[in-house]
Amino acid sequence: MNKKYLLLLSVLSGVLMALSWINVMSLGFVMLVAFVPLLFVEDCIAHDTHEGRFNYASAFTYSYPAFLIFTFSNTWWISKASLIGYIVPIAEAAFMSIVFQCYSFSKKTANGKQGSYFFIIFYWLAFEYIQFKWDINFPWLNLGNSFAAYPKLIQWYSVLGMEGGTLWILTSNILAYFCIISTYKNFVAENSNFFNEYFNFFNKNFRNHTIFFQKYKYLIFAVLILAVPITWSLILWNNYKDDYSKTANVLIVQPNLDPYNEQYILSPEDVIERIKHLTESQLDENTDFLVLPESCIQEYAWEDFLDSIPSIQTLKNIISITAKCNVIAGMSSKKLLPVGIKSDAARPVSNMPDRYYESCNTALMFDRYTSVKDMQLRHKSILVVGVEKLPFKKYLPFVERFALNMGGTIGSLGTDREALNFLTNDMQTRIGVPICWESIDGNYTRQFVKNGADFLQIITNVGWWGDTEGYKQYFAISRLRAIENRRYVSVCANTGFSGLINAKGQILVKGKYWQQETFKYDVPLLNNQCFFTLHGDIIMRSFTFFAILLMLYSIVRHTTEKKRKTKINR
Repeated sequence: MNKKYLLLLSVLSGVLMALSWINVMSLGFVMLVAFVPLLFVEDCIAHDTHEGRFNYASAFTYSYPAFLIFTFSNTWWISKASLIGYIVPIAEAAFMSIVFQCYSFSKKTANGKQGSYFFIIFYWLAFEYIQFKWDINFPWLNLGNSFAAYPKLIQWYSVLGMEGGTLWILTSNILAYFCIISTYKNFVAENSNFFNEYFNFFNKNFRNHTIFFQKYKYLIFAVLILAVPITWSLILWNNYKDDYSKTANVLIVQPNLDPYNEQYILSPEDVIERIKHLTESQLDENTDFLVLPESCIQEYAWEDFLDSIPSIQTLKNIISITAKCNVIAGMSSKKLLPVGIKSDAARPVSNMPDRYYESCNTALMFDRYTSVKDMQLRHKSILVVGVEKLPFKKYLPFVERFALNMGGTIGSLGTDREALNFLTNDMQTRIGVPICWESIDGNYTRQFVKNGADFLQIITNVGWWGDTEGYKQYFAISRLRAIENRRYVSVCANTGFSGLINAKGQILVKGKYWQQETFKYDVPLLNNQCFFTLHGDIIMRSFTFFAILLMLYSIVRHTTEKKRKTKINR
């Protein structure tokens, strides 16, 4: 096939991927067929008989336009914070094209047999697993997120998680491709001059059949791969019931601080005064939690002296009207490390030789009686690349100078080893508090619930993305965390969307962008633990293991075949 047609097909695939995420994933099901043009492109490359027209990097080259369209259309808003943000879609598209190239390589070593089309599932799930684990962690565009607007049809995420959605998408695309090719094989035959050598491949792999099942098997499988998960989901949806026997009264504050012109310019006293103004008519003796967003407390303070900082003292006074209210809030803090300890994120203490500290993005919980030694703290552990964590700093120390300044503390931050829950004084309620980017990692978020969290309270500051799709997609993806763990998810944003999502992923309360708002609601406290909560990313880990074996096998087979051909040519 002419190369320009392959590029057009790649662009078509990219447009379909972009459409699936348009208007906050409102067309997410387009992703079930968005890879079909790319599969066609790869087949044309793999079975072209013109020697030298394509090389081993052609799958990368011709898939890159598709992935660039997809990544750029859905992450361009990062550039609102810095021009470096343009690197993200370029790099992500390259990573995706490498995955597609690996698939093409292994498929070719298997001589293009029909089973080899499913190799892309192994490599893609391995890629998404790596997206969570390595220093350039950016799981935002993982395919399973595409169905965030359709909670009624993905209730089985409570078993398989977001990665189950990725598996569904890739399997559906492969079967849709088989269905299209087998159905229109006669059209291909009649237009063989257009399809060139690819026509011969169709004749070999998609033979005519007279038996009904053999003739329509791809169509049958394509229908089943759609019907079975959706039916399963509808059954789960109709049979799931919440337990309302125990609830917590939560007051959410969205202060709407402009992260560029207010949040880090206003004095800490002015920020807390805004909080006081918003909450004074809402707080009462029934309020269990007053929740403030990420980085709302502005004093950059030592953790050993938090009890003495003015903002916390003022907040204690604000909640003094009720004996049981706890404040959950975010701040930047400094944690002094023990003598002789120096971590990767450590910074020297100016007036204490040989002592180091870590800057942390911190969530804290306290009530009006809490002393500094009883202050509950947790440090953000899944960090934003380029802002809170510099990739490969251990091996490339100079990258520290390229940290993006989003206000507050910049550079590599200190983290916790595990997802720690907050516990109320009566020992009755455990709250998981993911901080911003942490909630994008489903496997990390589920650890709060596995450790006993009764509900999830996300605190975030997505205002630096501006009025773009960014904060909208963030809120939508939070719905997946609710389904995966069967927990209510409350979101407290500085500005963006604050609100409440139930355990089925339904939005019960959603605020507005760029408005000062408060929300008060009763959140059911749940204690059941579903399959995904208990076992996490078992699908990703399994497919990653087999992807490694598949690549090793492909390399060995390719090398052996190359030696054999060389020997014959001699």
